[in-house]
Amino acid sequence: MTKPDLAALIGENAALRDILAIAGPETTLRILQQVGIDFASVQTRLTPALAAYDWTAIRAETHVLMSVAGTIGATRLQKLAQDTNAAAHARATPQIETLAPDLLAELAHMIATIASHLPPQEAAG
Repeated sequence: MTKPDLAALIGENAALRDILAIAGPETTLRILQQVGIDFASVQTRLTPALAAYDWTAIRAETHVLMSVAGTIGATRLQKLAQDTNAAAHARATPQIETLAPDLLAELAHMIATIASHLPPQEAAG
């Protein structure tokens, strides 16, 4: 396995930096792959849930997103997921309409950023 270029991905992100420092190079690749897979899985289920105002699915997927984003220190994504989760609990359609584009854009950005820091064969999963 090739070691990914992590400096641009991690930046000032102490949580992710610490996790990856403990993990070592081979496990780092697996962690990044799994985070990318988890984010892509959430994206696949959350996008139609938001469009359909499927409150149960929105709550479930944003809960996963809050956890994974929080673990790696993706604070903007975590905050958007928390706000969307709260809006889903309140069944607040106007808030969902406001939050959804930013949440999905940030999620797509994180997926692309992670993939861009993995070797091509590793990013493809």
